[in-house]
Amino acid sequence: MPEEIKIRERTLEWVASWATSPENPFDLDKVKHIYEQDATFSSFDFGRPHDGFQSWAPADAYYRKFMTVPKVWKLTPNDDINVSIRGDVAWATVSLTGSGELQDGSPIALPEARATLIMEKRGED
Repeated sequence: MPEEIKIRERTLEWVASWATSPENPFDLDKVKHIYEQDATFSSFDFGRPHDGFQSWAPADAYYRKFMTVPKVWKLTPNDDINVSIRGDVAWATVSLTGSGELQDGSPIALPEARATLIMEKRGED
């Protein structure tokens, strides 16, 4: 059970990391510890290239640019995180919504989305 709690906490940390506002701008350096920053990194997600990212460097550049588009952005998780653990690999799913505004003040919304995070235990963490 403690491992499941850690995965739930890490999932909520990931959801919360995708936020920006004039008072608290997005800072990838504060949250990149969530990600493996090497060739094992892989991501397929909203707005990314159809073939996703297969290493950290291009994803890093993309995330930094992508999060300058909204003036305000926040993801809100629903209360449905599901965690599965098999050995050193865990995956978590969560449904969420997103809301905010563009730089010109136009509203933006992500009314419904689902994320799957796959995590591998490396070392003690």
